[in-house]
Amino acid sequence: MDEQLAEWLYDGAVALTQGDKERACELLMKVTDADETIAEAWLWLSGAVDDPEDQRTALENVLTLDPGNESARRGLEWLAQQGM
Repeated sequence: MDEQLAEWLYDGAVALTQGDKERACELLMKVTDADETIAEAWLWLSGAVDDPEDQRTALENVLTLDPGNESARRGLEWLAQQGM
C-alpha cells in the first residue's frame, strides 16, 4: 500500500473513532476507489456508512479479500439479526 493510501486509511479510521462519519467515509472511499483490495479499508468503511446495504457490501468485500475475518463475519451476522 502506498504512503498516501495508508495516510487516508489511518485518517479515516481516526475520523470514524472520533464520530466524524462523513469525513471517515470520504477518506475511506478514496482508499477503496484507488485500491479495492485493501480489506481493512472496507472494514472501516462498513462502520462509516449508514445504509445497511452499503454496510453489507463493504463487509462482503472484506470476506472476499480475507475469508477468515471474524469482524466482518460478525458484522454480517448482526445485519442479518436486524433483518437487514
